[in-house]
Amino acid sequence: MIKRINIEPGTVIRGRWYGGEYRVIALLGSGGTARVYLVEDIPGGDRYALKLSTDMAGIDREYRILARLGPMDNIPAVLYRDDCRVGGINCYFFVMTYFEGENLKRVCEAKRMQPKTLVKIAAVTAGICLWLNRRGVFYCDIKPENLVLDKRGGGLCLVDFGGAVKEGEAVVQFTPAFDRASWGRGQRTADEGYQGFAILMMLAEMLLGGLRDTGMGFDALLDTIDKSQLSKGLKKVIIKGLKKDCQSLEDLINSLSNTADLIPGGKQRRRQRLDVAINLALLASIAFFIMVIAVIL
Repeated sequence: MIKRINIEPGTVIRGRWYGGEYRVIALLGSGGTARVYLVEDIPGGDRYALKLSTDMAGIDREYRILARLGPMDNIPAVLYRDDCRVGGINCYFFVMTYFEGENLKRVCEAKRMQPKTLVKIAAVTAGICLWLNRRGVFYCDIKPENLVLDKRGGGLCLVDFGGAVKEGEAVVQFTPAFDRASWGRGQRTADEGYQGFAILMMLAEMLLGGLRDTGMGFDALLDTIDKSQLSKGLKKVIIKGLKKDCQSLEDLINSLSNTADLIPGGKQRRRQRLDVAINLALLASIAFFIMVIAVIL
């Protein structure tokens, strides 16, 4: 039976086989069967993210996926996995790099981000997914909570690979608001159309706010987007993609990038420093992923 384990700050987690020791600093996030903690290693004091669960198969599967993908700035790099005892219960964990920053949901709740910045974020998310797809990993639990803005470089990072699957397999981890099957728009299977729908729904949620909590139907959703104050071009990209089930992430990246170029950015002196820093990092990321597309296709 899988149990959820609560660990208080200050608790020391000791690996059974490799002997690593980590002091828990804070809870970073939790899902159905696992929790992620910010930890510092003993005695070095370096900070990492540690994912822990009583589900050995789930921890091992996610660790193997990330280990196979290898290092990339936009996804966590894993160090090793081990098991331990917490409160007399057998637990399993792996240690990975820690992205210092906030997830997009918290950032959008704390401040109003520029539409241009949010469109670029959507384009970079599509680029990360495309890069992963080409390596046989389809990430489908796309939502603001799983995207972190790294404070160190302003880059965008994708976290929580527990639900990553192969193309054509059933999507096992999803949030209804970003799941096309929940909106009656297709199957809950891993493909680029599923990812594109989730990315556009995430973009609409970040731009307009509150869409996931209204319980509205699909036609009402499209009507809300159409009647919003968004630019005509941006509304067209979102509505067309949601209705037609965007089949190609490459096309989505190009559409979003072109749309971002046409959105006024406002006067530079009025723009907040966070938006400026993020935009610079995202511009570089978009250029990188477009270059990757040209090479791999």
